[in-house]
Amino acid sequence: MESATADPHFVLVPWQGSISHIIPMTDIGRLLASHGAAVTIMTTPANAPLVQSRVEDLATTTPLPLPPGTAGTITVTAIPFPAAEAGLPEGCERMDHLRSPADVPRFFAANRQFGEAVARHCRSEAMPRRPSCVVAGMCHTWTLGMARELGVPCYIFHGFGAFALLCIEYLYKHRPHEAVSSADELVNIPVLPAFDCRLSRAQLPTHFAPSTTMGGGRMQEIREFDVAVDGVVVNSFQELEHGSCELLAAATGKTVVAVGPVSLCRSPTLDPQAMKDDARQVMEWLDTKETKSVVYVSFGSAGCMPPAQLMQLGMALASCSWPVVWVVKGTDDVKKWLRESFNDDSKCLVVRGWAPQVPILAHHAVGGFLTHCGWGSTLEAIAAGMPMATWPLFAEQFLNERLIVDVLGVGVSVGVTKPTENVLTAGTTNGSKADVEAEVGMEQVAKALERLMDQGDVGEQRRRKAQELKAKANGALEKGGSSYMNLEKLIQCAS
Repeated sequence: MESATADPHFVLVPWQGSISHIIPMTDIGRLLASHGAAVTIMTTPANAPLVQSRVEDLATTTPLPLPPGTAGTITVTAIPFPAAEAGLPEGCERMDHLRSPADVPRFFAANRQFGEAVARHCRSEAMPRRPSCVVAGMCHTWTLGMARELGVPCYIFHGFGAFALLCIEYLYKHRPHEAVSSADELVNIPVLPAFDCRLSRAQLPTHFAPSTTMGGGRMQEIREFDVAVDGVVVNSFQELEHGSCELLAAATGKTVVAVGPVSLCRSPTLDPQAMKDDARQVMEWLDTKETKSVVYVSFGSAGCMPPAQLMQLGMALASCSWPVVWVVKGTDDVKKWLRESFNDDSKCLVVRGWAPQVPILAHHAVGGFLTHCGWGSTLEAIAAGMPMATWPLFAEQFLNERLIVDVLGVGVSVGVTKPTENVLTAGTTNGSKADVEAEVGMEQVAKALERLMDQGDVGEQRRRKAQELKAKANGALEKGGSSYMNLEKLIQCAS
């Protein structure tokens, strides 16, 4: 292995928990490479094609101005993931592949062995250049030891925004939720003095749930990793979260590097020749609609509602006044109902599985986004200047809702009060998923959509704020912008 040189070599290890973690870390790699750094992205065989597809067109799809003379490279390295050895099906390399909550401990055991293999690779002659900085997903706690052995800095990427991370830091340090007696009682999180942030104990991030399938010991290990790393890389930009990046740096004593919105490293337009059939169908359908007339509905790569709730949402979408693009996942229990209720694609286009979200949000026909408030989707909406209706499901999404609605003023809340059961919390509530009643009725959804698409003064003010944030988002990654300069500083720190 060559000795370290002045040219930095970043090793990125995305957390393979979900696509929503893999994609932004891959885009961070693209941004670092666009600034001249060498980047190696370490992933698993099942996830490598997704990563490779996003990096192989770097030279032709980066719409951002590049520093003069840049010639960064990205290498995608697939390290075997020992799924079978851990008792998982072969190829089970993301948490959305898991069969049940019982597989979660097996997945983390496999991840530990995966980490040992990554560390061996980074120390071996197979790695042509010595790493000069490691950026790791939040559950890859083993990367800290690897970075220390290599004598290089280690940064963590949570996939959360700075505001949510600041709230989580406050909760860890001050523990206000421990004084709350019921799941419905509100917890005060006073991290931004000008804004009142209160969540029920049930709405707090998974870190503070009474019990999860991850277990308290594993959450403690992740917290210790978070405390020990050298810095935090955030998919955000300094102008967005009302000083949260600076406050997080002060609260943690760590470098906080905001480098987003990372989705802007790719052009929002799709080459019709390169589009898959399902993506082409969506974009061609949108081409037939009037400007700002369509509601786009998606709950992320891991978002899955109970059947009863899915049907209430579907009835609201079927009866609303606007054309709808609805991305649906986990529909086995309601496939027949979907076929019968949504057989007219001219009014509501149902996409089962994947949709090209960034191009959809950038399309002139889309006027509002009903979202689960995952941070990646939130940043993509902000980069597109898109108002949002918020329906948080779990994790830090209720915190993101408060930012979108109360702080930024670019969203309306559907009014969800309870988290949706997921693979990390399944088994901690009574009853099967099929038995869960709908919390939000179709009338409540319909009212939220009316507010989202409102053409009056209130709706216009929300759209104007969204457009202002879009301009700031694009400016952050332009030469001299805050995220552009933060990428340069990160590279300098690794040199």
